[in-house]
Amino acid sequence: MRIRSLALPLSLVFALAACTDADTPESSRVAGPGSPDAASSAAGPAPTGGSTPVSAKEVCAYLDGQLPTLRGIGSEVGTMANLTVNLYSWYEKQGAVPTGRQIDDQTRQECPATRTEVLDLAGMQSFETL
Repeated sequence: MRIRSLALPLSLVFALAACTDADTPESSRVAGPGSPDAASSAAGPAPTGGSTPVSAKEVCAYLDGQLPTLRGIGSEVGTMANLTVNLYSWYEKQGAVPTGRQIDDQTRQECPATRTEVLDLAGMQSFETL
């Protein structure tokens, strides 16, 4: 029964990830660990279009605003799916999508309590999971 309840949210996450990746120009995709560009992407993708990275304060304000919605979802998988899609979309609108490690670093410093609650609700240990 548990597998069936996970199938729809996981399908949604994979479908959105596939669509997002397919729509992303090759030059702006983040390199994986085994790719030649992995070393240059270790610090995260460079901001696009001359934009600046999002500050820790802005990230924390966004996550604080998302907490009521995340609390109301009621399942870790649903929360993780919601967080994945909405956080990525929010960052994309800001112009620079950081790595999970960068989000972890910023939220550990600026809003550790919010970080902990968001990750707990999504059943994650780190934003690197996204």
